[in-house]
Amino acid sequence: MNEEVKKLDEMIENLNNFMVAISKNYRNKLTREVLFSGMVIKKTIDILETSKYVLRNYLITVQTSLLRLLCDNCLAIQSVKELDLKTVMDMIENKQQVNQVMVDDEQNMSDGYLKRKVSESYQGFDRLYKFASQGVHFSNQTLASILSYDKENNIKLNVNVGNKELKEEVINNNERMITLTKIIIRMIKEIILV
Repeated sequence: MNEEVKKLDEMIENLNNFMVAISKNYRNKLTREVLFSGMVIKKTIDILETSKYVLRNYLITVQTSLLRLLCDNCLAIQSVKELDLKTVMDMIENKQQVNQVMVDDEQNMSDGYLKRKVSESYQGFDRLYKFASQGVHFSNQTLASILSYDKENNIKLNVNVGNKELKEEVINNNERMITLTKIIIRMIKEIILV
């Protein structure tokens, strides 16, 4: 797991360096671009930092919830691509949500709409979003996390902390975290000048 934790540390360092570059690009002023980027980057760093603990303890149920939070960061950036930065920042300041915005007569800017838009640029995002959402809500993923097999191959209930038996899945989810973080960086670059 040390190698997986190292990957998270590297991404956190990349995000910190990226934020420094953004800030310098805007002459260290608190512009909308700097503030919005800072919100997304801080939330991403906090998620990745938490992921290190989750990874070390094989907390797969928490890990999938963190994946969903990273997906939500992508949706937030996509809302800026759809509306514009000023509009989204004004909405945040006025405690409004983008899902209140109507795209047309029948479609609001829901998470589902934004997910489809992100998927147009980042193939597979919709599948990852669905996977992470199933982990957040009670589903077969949640059920699988509480069942294990004893030495006689009988199914038994397991509500102990973590799921060491799901090590490969935990590692795969960590790779998804890294991939989503790279997507977040690319998406931020699409909406601001760096």
